[in-house]
Amino acid sequence: MSPRSNVSRLRRTVVAATAAAAVATAGLSALTATAAQAAAGCRVDYAVSSQWSGGFGATVTVTNLGDPVSSWDLRWTFPNGQSVQQAWNATVSTTGSQVSAKNVGWNGSLGTGASAQFGFNGSWSGSNGVPASFTLNGTTCTGGVTQPTTQPTTQPTTQPTTQPTTQPTTQPTTPPVSSSQFYVDPETAAYAAWQAASGNDKNLLAKIALTPQALWIGDWATAAETQATVRDYTGRARAAGKTAQIVVYAIPGRDCGSYSGGGVATSEYARWVDTVAAGIQGNPWVVLEPDALAQLGDCAGQGDRVGFLQYAAKSLTAKGARVYIDAGNSAWLSASEAANRLNRIGFGDAVGFSLNVSNYRTTAEAKAYGQEVSRLTGGKKFVIDTSRNGNGASGTEWCNPRGRALGDKPVAVNDGSGLDALLWIKRPGESDGTCNGGPSAGAWWQEIALELARNAKW
Repeated sequence: MSPRSNVSRLRRTVVAATAAAAVATAGLSALTATAAQAAAGCRVDYAVSSQWSGGFGATVTVTNLGDPVSSWDLRWTFPNGQSVQQAWNATVSTTGSQVSAKNVGWNGSLGTGASAQFGFNGSWSGSNGVPASFTLNGTTCTGGVTQPTTQPTTQPTTQPTTQPTTQPTTQPTTPPVSSSQFYVDPETAAYAAWQAASGNDKNLLAKIALTPQALWIGDWATAAETQATVRDYTGRARAAGKTAQIVVYAIPGRDCGSYSGGGVATSEYARWVDTVAAGIQGNPWVVLEPDALAQLGDCAGQGDRVGFLQYAAKSLTAKGARVYIDAGNSAWLSASEAANRLNRIGFGDAVGFSLNVSNYRTTAEAKAYGQEVSRLTGGKKFVIDTSRNGNGASGTEWCNPRGRALGDKPVAVNDGSGLDALLWIKRPGESDGTCNGGPSAGAWWQEIALELARNAKW
């Protein structure tokens, strides 16, 4: 069932009254201390991010305030009989109302002051109260640090006499691999390929894997599944203190049935957007529907495309997104026509427009074009996709052209030109479609990924 679009966000920091009370509440036996366990100190932020009839979504952030740990097991008891139905970024098991959430492979190590975040969808009826206490590896999360003089074999029975007056600094669950303000997602195909590679291939793939790039969402998953993906991804970015990037790619009549053809039904698009928007955490930058405006009227099945784009911009912005409407590239529409179409959508909600998505036009060409479109739209800001434009375009070829290169790394821009940022919107190494020897659209193609990285000028 789809969550309601306007549900207030519940957030509170949960502090245990005493360790003994926590053990009684959780009904969990004391654990013998091991190297993987935390010293006496941890903090939990439990947030209900959305709620609907019979269901809810929640995000849990656990911060280790004790000694470094190599793995974690967070436990709590639901007060009103709630249950976990689906989880991400943790392995969750339940016994009645008792819940155990254990780390997955990539987020187990937590240094002192470091945090891990995971999310879940759950069910409820009657009441949806917040758990009263949590334990991390057997240690009650009091929000502060109590360091015993000797290592106990059971949980401590007293809490610190004072609680901290400030929230500990949240750290990402993966190493900070980029100085950019944008988030590096460790769950991409590029990241997995880099981890699996060796030798020079590993060095080349690091150029892609460790560079911030956008998450694409569309109709290849249900709206509820996509909402969960968005909540997880934007939540991780926010916990890391970085800006998430999202591409919304589900417009009816998408790509006019070409390699990326598809999209949701015209009757479902607004509902799909609302469901997905409800998963947004923080203030991600969103590129709205690549090619949709450039292909306006080119094929049947588009419905009220202008209205769809207006509605999506409004819905996403209301949830905290910074929205850029895609306007194609400098070799597609004239600047005046691109501006005319953008002005039909309007900028009551979107902050600007995006250019060169999945294309290869040089940054200089795209910037000059963007400045003219900006002038004709009342000075609206724009972003440029530089993920694969390091060698410029190969004529008019756009589908897996060879000899291309990674372009400039993502960076925010404030040079008075109207350019907001250079971004990697298309994920380099993922195919444009079954053309020039490529796999299906969006599939990882290591051969061309290595070629792009090898040809990069950095």
